Amino acid sequence: MATEPRTQHPFHMYDAIMAQPQAWASIIQRIRPLTEQIAPRLAQAQRIFIVAIGTSFHAAEVGYHLFRYYGGAVLPQVMHSFDFALYGPDLSTRDCVIVISHRGGKCYSLEAIKRAREAGCYTLLITGEGTPSTMQYADVTIKTTEQDKSSAHTVSYTGAIAALSCLAEVLGQQHHAPTFLQEEFPIILRTCLETDGRMAALAKAHLKHRRIWIVGGGPSGITAPEIALKIKETSYLQAEGIPVEVMLHGPFQCVEPEDIFILIAPTGPAQARVIELAAMIKAVGAPSIVVSDGTIQLDTVGVCNVPPVPEPFTALTCLIPLQLFSYHLALACGTNPDGFRLEDPHFAQAMKLVQL
Repeated sequence: MATEPRTQHPFHMYDAIMAQPQAWASIIQRIRPLTEQIAPRLAQAQRIFIVAIGTSFHAAEVGYHLFRYYGGAVLPQVMHSFDFALYGPDLSTRDCVIVISHRGGKCYSLEAIKRAREAGCYTLLITGEGTPSTMQYADVTIKTTEQDKSSAHTVSYTGAIAALSCLAEVLGQQHHAPTFLQEEFPIILRTCLETDGRMAALAKAHLKHRRIWIVGGGPSGITAPEIALKIKETSYLQAEGIPVEVMLHGPFQCVEPEDIFILIAPTGPAQARVIELAAMIKAVGAPSIVVSDGTIQLDTVGVCNVPPVPEPFTALTCLIPLQLFSYHLALACGTNPDGFRLEDPHFAQAMKLVQL
């Protein structure tokens, strides 16, 4: 929740979205010596688990694609904190467990890292600034950004992915452009912020649809539920984020012409399947918006193109315009994107009944 509540644009969420390019560059520069220091220990791991919940879980899923891109000898297994804590695998001293938590205080992420520590695993915590209780169970803590002042986490998501990118690069056996993370990518992220006006116009034009479907594949299949989550958190609209192949096996049958699709389709193996879905959407009479890197042309009601990057990094280049779309949807709805609906006394009371 925002420490200094705002009641009009720019809300804290907007400032955090705009801060992401500089946050990325600062994190990469600051943590690289630490990641190089711990890389030999991580390289010895028999298994690597990345554990998180909520938006942090989506960052963990992106982590898998980053480790794959950089050619890590051990590809991480990604698990929800809840499942890892209550139903997780047997652990040993040869395992490494990386827990991602924005603020470091979610109860099942705490239980997950405690379980790993008690089993003798090498434990790593990726979190925002501060001194969360989870730190006492971590062999190493990587601090990313200042805490989001909005309950809709954006810059801390990018911060977690920056940390995972740096880890994946130092552990990887495939060498890519050595200046990409530190120099080129922050500039690309700043270019993505230039879509602000375009996404504001699309949000205002497409506010009244029955349901918003966000669909992609590969890394974009992670961006889809992350953006659906942001829409749910900020404007309380009906939004579903689904990987493209899942969409084709049942969920498509409940689509109506009153719905709208956001198709995330940058260059990559999943792009062709998303194009096939676009034809199906047109056949049932629903409109669609496409976010891509300029490599496809579809009959849509809106297009947003971002600079081309290696596919794992489209998890951020395609994300930023849609974070802005989510933010402007909230403005158009008249909701507070920072507040987690706690201004409604019924929701405020409901949230007191559970510990997150």
